[in-house]
Amino acid sequence: MVIIIIAMTTAGLAPRIVGGKIAKPGEFPYQVSLQIEPLRYHYCGGTILNEYYVITAAHCVKDLPLEIIIVVSGTVDLRKPASKHPVEKIYVHEKYNSTDTYANDIALVKVKNQFKKSFLESFVPMPLPEEIAETNDPAIVSGFGTLTYEGEKTDFLHWVDIQVASQTYCNLMYNNVIHDTQLCAHDSTIVKGHCNGDSGGPLTVNGKLHGIVSWSMDCANVVYPSVYTRVSSYLNWIKEHAA
Repeated sequence: MVIIIIAMTTAGLAPRIVGGKIAKPGEFPYQVSLQIEPLRYHYCGGTILNEYYVITAAHCVKDLPLEIIIVVSGTVDLRKPASKHPVEKIYVHEKYNSTDTYANDIALVKVKNQFKKSFLESFVPMPLPEEIAETNDPAIVSGFGTLTYEGEKTDFLHWVDIQVASQTYCNLMYNNVIHDTQLCAHDSTIVKGHCNGDSGGPLTVNGKLHGIVSWSMDCANVVYPSVYTRVSSYLNWIKEHAA
């Protein structure tokens, strides 16, 4: 039953890092792994927001029983989890719509035992409402998973540098279905970015969380940008539910 749930939830929407580098301990202390217990199966990423909350993609947690999800933090090697956090509650955005290009693909996960700030585990800096990621801004996306499409899994956290794509170009490539609450990013010259395995993970610009990995066309495509939930569009919603 658990395996069926995983397949239904993540099929075709589990981005992984392609063309990236292995992260050093403490380099991305806000990165977490969402796993299925008792299988210890990594299926999505997430980002530590504060002492009790992780921010992730709605499609990573919607309709999953709380008791089978565990949040692993404080590590760049999943064989050596620093701390594990059972889930107490999940808030999925009330307007999340998987049939409308995954609009409002954002959720908050409240854990039972708090995150404690350290070199290996910390909170992600958030953008101000007026801080909007601009076209060609350098960005970093990180996550656990395979390094190539349908490749072998890796236990190590990887990261890759890409650029924010123009909203106009992204809408042109996707037939005008991209919402203002979404942003796009990729590398237009080199195959690198996310693919099947790191949904829910962070996209940072200038060290602040600007995007949540949502979906993409194929894998790290140089023509079709990957699509992220635009965090700055949800700051009030986040504040309301994760105070």
